[in-house]
Amino acid sequence: MADRASPPRPPPGDPGEDFLFHLYRGGELLQDNRVLEARVELERAIELAPADPKGQDLIGVVYFRLGLYPRAIAIYDKLVQAYPESFEPRVNLALCFLKMGQPARARQELERVVAQHAWHQRAWGYLGLAYQALGDTDRALHAFTRGGHDAMARRLMDATGGTPNTQRKPSLPPGSFQELDRTMDLNPSSALPQSISAGWDALLGAADAPPPPPPARATPAANATTNGATKSDSPPRGPLSPTDLGRRHTLTFPAEGKIATHPGGVLLVAATSGFAVRPSLVRSMAYATGLRHKAMMRRMRGKSLEEPLGGEGDALVELEGRGDLVLAPPPDHELVSISLEEEPLYLREDLLGGFEGAMSYENGRMPVGEGEAVGMVQLRGPGALVARLRAPMLALDVREGKSTALHAPSVLGWMGRVIPRALPPSEAPAGAKGFVVFSGEGTVLLHGR
Repeated sequence: MADRASPPRPPPGDPGEDFLFHLYRGGELLQDNRVLEARVELERAIELAPADPKGQDLIGVVYFRLGLYPRAIAIYDKLVQAYPESFEPRVNLALCFLKMGQPARARQELERVVAQHAWHQRAWGYLGLAYQALGDTDRALHAFTRGGHDAMARRLMDATGGTPNTQRKPSLPPGSFQELDRTMDLNPSSALPQSISAGWDALLGAADAPPPPPPARATPAANATTNGATKSDSPPRGPLSPTDLGRRHTLTFPAEGKIATHPGGVLLVAATSGFAVRPSLVRSMAYATGLRHKAMMRRMRGKSLEEPLGGEGDALVELEGRGDLVLAPPPDHELVSISLEEEPLYLREDLLGGFEGAMSYENGRMPVGEGEAVGMVQLRGPGALVARLRAPMLALDVREGKSTALHAPSVLGWMGRVIPRALPPSEAPAGAKGFVVFSGEGTVLLHGR
């Protein structure tokens, strides 16, 4: 293929323009499927601007195309850590894991993508391949169907005799990637920052830039047809058929023992050892062996107080065994899941929405002055809990040797070795009441407004 018109070689001594030249030229060669030449140009660009995310994204595509998957993984892993809200590097990282025969790691990344971007059809397809490689054909069939990959779903049904189950030997038939790998967008990930390559669009010219897919803005190069990293998918437009409506809004639960946040604001809980929850938050309960439950009681110093945990009216109950739960927040609230290891978390009892049954808990109180106190719960993992909040959560570090006074109604909880005490009005500015002093070493959680 004949070369396209390249930008004029910049004058020496201008590293920014020199970087843009090599970046543009590398993307151009990659678009023409001249991968080895593209590698030379893009590695030169990276030498000039090692931290530029767009250059890193393009060289990751090159390494992927050359089969240098460990190098591509190193690139995309850094991009995911630096820009966790950008889904395209995460999908590309997952695809590399699939190519390397690591479907469990691919599944982990892809479940995070579809939880936040349920319209991403290619992510659903790759997730189906990951489930299939892990032998979880039920989830694989759902993922293929959810992403609109009907041919792959039919092929899986044919291979399993029409009765998919999770007991079959893990397999990934030859050619599984072809249907998903036919197109590739050479644009570095749209959610990545402009960085040094902010002049890319001006260098390309507005006419050369592809139309931006919602919701993110497109940036550097044109589309190409090849095998490789992913293309940005756009949400479906226009009227939906009942089948498409179901595919688009189906809830996909995470792996067992995990909690995922659905784009609609609900939490999807795949419980393995029971889950304690406020009944008012539950929208759906699915248990394979029947639903068993028991009331949760407050505990103090290892003894039951015979008082309902969470207070009267909407106390927590433990749903026993394995099951899938859909939890929805009350009006003007949001549900936040928090993962704990061995270090405990202290949370206001009225904010506790639920927690895994294997976790331990103990009740206590936070003094706020004049004999008043706020009920608290100490939770210890490993496991995850759910908090119901009216406002975004903030965190404030408390350091040894410095006391920190906080307005008591704003305190949500704390972590670490911190001790609260009520601030007497005689010590507070203008005799103000309702302040709590924290001392020690740790982090206090606060209402965002």
